[in-house]
Amino acid sequence: MSDAKRPEAKKPEAKKDQNLVVIKVCKMAENMADIAVKTMIEGLEQSNDLHQAADYVKKKFEADKFVDEASGEKISTKGVWHCCIGRKFGAFVTFAEGNYIQFYYRQLCVIIWKSS
Repeated sequence: MSDAKRPEAKKPEAKKDQNLVVIKVCKMAENMADIAVKTMIEGLEQSNDLHQAADYVKKKFEADKFVDEASGEKISTKGVWHCCIGRKFGAFVTFAEGNYIQFYYRQLCVIIWKSS
């Protein structure tokens, strides 16, 4: 089985699934980290293909249309974003200050970062 495919599963419930997230490194604001986790879960709900889920996250961040739920203020995500989702990979990335998160969701490692 390819690392890019996940077995079929029931659609996750977003709030319940956020309890399955373990953040390892977070160099971004808390509201941005919440958005990153929610967006990644949405991406996995959209497709069982990890490449498509990573592409979904990248496109959502580059669209620059996030709004903070608490304050209602627009959160700027302008720039070039990258996303890696998988089980077995190594990474060494250069990121714009305050724009990096690495977390585990179930058995998947997720890295989202913005280039300078």
